[in-house]
Amino acid sequence: MSIKITFIKYKQMANTEYLKLVQCEGNEWKFVSLPNPEDKHVEAKFYFGGMQLDRHNDIAEIIYRNIADNNPYLIDAHSHLCIALRKQGKSDENLQVAEKTYNLAKSVIPEIFDIKKYELPWKYVDNRGFLNVCYMLIIEYRDRNQYQKAIDICNEMLRYNKSDDQGIKYLLLASIFSLKNYQKAEELINQYPDDNSIDFLYGKLILEILKDNEDVDTLLEQALECNELFPKEVLKTEHETPEFMGEFIPRGSNLESYIYWHNNKELYKNEKIVKFFKNKIVSKNS
Repeated sequence: MSIKITFIKYKQMANTEYLKLVQCEGNEWKFVSLPNPEDKHVEAKFYFGGMQLDRHNDIAEIIYRNIADNNPYLIDAHSHLCIALRKQGKSDENLQVAEKTYNLAKSVIPEIFDIKKYELPWKYVDNRGFLNVCYMLIIEYRDRNQYQKAIDICNEMLRYNKSDDQGIKYLLLASIFSLKNYQKAEELINQYPDDNSIDFLYGKLILEILKDNEDVDTLLEQALECNELFPKEVLKTEHETPEFMGEFIPRGSNLESYIYWHNNKELYKNEKIVKFFKNKIVSKNS
């Protein structure tokens, strides 16, 4: 398969003109990220690059790198380049692009923007490139055991986008657990009393196990109702990645169980937790 990529010499442009943050309704803001007017085929290249993701990620990288080079203020191009790099396991390059793009976007946030007051909601498509780059930073920092950096970005994102469309609070909880800050983990879980995710339901259970609280039958029942496969995942000696089917993770599935374990695998090496699952689950089924 051959691809012809045309590189355009990009003229120097004021970033406040081609990349800026503007106020929308009330406390909501969004990025305005404009393409290079000399690049006449941005939309076509974006579409073609998207068609290559998961099938030919190396080709997708070439396409999105071309778009990003020709459109330095087009945040979504850098975001898609990160996706293509991540899918190829090019972790160092991905981190470099993500950090550069994050700093670029942050550089145009005006002083008037108060993170305690204003938001960058996911519902505005123009914000998603930046939010996706932030998500990529969290993943890369976690892969490097730089959990405090991951926590800082998580907290920043939860202020930007309170609806948490990307599930950032679950990565935040996993990162807090990785630092063994169980008090902070409990505080986070208590902020979302109605959350019935595998992360929070098993998180509640684990916190009580670590406190040596034996009265956990109700918490265990709730966690098992969410995903009864997870305790067996913890006790496996070898973990195989289930096949991904589509974009969504079915509740109670092997895939959900594996992903939750993978994000918290150091936590679930704790002897108290392993012993609990052996006694409660294995003994019950024997």
